[in-house]
Amino acid sequence: MISRLDRYVARMFLSSWLVSAVFFIGIFGVLKFFGNLGNLLERGLGDNLLGTLGLYYLYQLPTIVIIVAPFVMLMAALFTVTRLQRHNEFMAMLLTGRSSRRVVAPIIVLSALFILGLVWVQEVAAPATAVAKLGLEADLYSDGTLILDEVTALDSDGRLFVATGYYVEEQRIQRLYVSYADAAGREINIEGVDAIHDEEAGGWRLRNGISEVHNPDEREKVVADAPFVPTDLQPEDLLVDYLQEFELSFREILERAARYPNKNIYRLRKHYHFTYPLSIFLLVLLGLPFVLKTHTGSPWVGPAISFGICVVFMLVDVNLRLLGVDGVISPVLAAWLPVVVAGSLAFVLMDAVEA
Repeated sequence: MISRLDRYVARMFLSSWLVSAVFFIGIFGVLKFFGNLGNLLERGLGDNLLGTLGLYYLYQLPTIVIIVAPFVMLMAALFTVTRLQRHNEFMAMLLTGRSSRRVVAPIIVLSALFILGLVWVQEVAAPATAVAKLGLEADLYSDGTLILDEVTALDSDGRLFVATGYYVEEQRIQRLYVSYADAAGREINIEGVDAIHDEEAGGWRLRNGISEVHNPDEREKVVADAPFVPTDLQPEDLLVDYLQEFELSFREILERAARYPNKNIYRLRKHYHFTYPLSIFLLVLLGLPFVLKTHTGSPWVGPAISFGICVVFMLVDVNLRLLGVDGVISPVLAAWLPVVVAGSLAFVLMDAVEA
């Protein structure tokens, strides 16, 4: 049953969450703005600069929210408990017969609800704004046309595609080069210009497309016209290296994992799509016991320890994922090991808190 004390703690947590979100999102946005300031000044200050800049950061907001979420959630929980303790309200609640875990129950419940909202942002909002954000970035820092200089990708058959000058809005490749070996062991190279994706036909249509077939048993090569390259390589596949890890939906990750079973990055992202939101919730549970415990000296000892644990966790998580992508350890282990360790520690520490 929700009591007046629960509503009071919940309101305090919501206000702390709002302050933390504004602080961390603002810091991230300011750092990114000044990081791009040189390119922005070089581009020139046009009449629509402020409007374009505002829209650009609006489209970038879902990704920023996902990145700063661990710090926002943990600091909101810590600030709430610290505020209650500073005014002796926490002790007063304990004197009513409530346990420490019961007092912070609204914080835990609201944290879980926020994590569900974060899952929606990760699955819907961030992927929906990713390509539009790239277009606005081109408007701000280049001549307004989003062109990727060179993109290298493999289709599910292992054929190498090198796209030079990919116009993202038009989904047109200025020059496309394809290289692979067929079942007979012949080396086949295809090159053409103005490649346009034909979804219905399942491939890319080329202008002035030429194929060269090199047979290892023969010295001469066979040259022929190649107006079309059949492949399952999609236009969005060419953007993967330019999108951040949270700008692909789970469906898109599954599709790429099925088409590229040997790519560790997609095997890892399949699991990390779940473990990242879960790890944020576990960080809250891991940090709360340190502020619920009475520390001698400064009242900020507990929050400092909790924040330090958050930083260490994020560093370990990043390095394990790098090892998983490089194949040093299993991608599945790289995604789940931090969560398992953090979850185990959180269970032990919360169990030690006065019930």
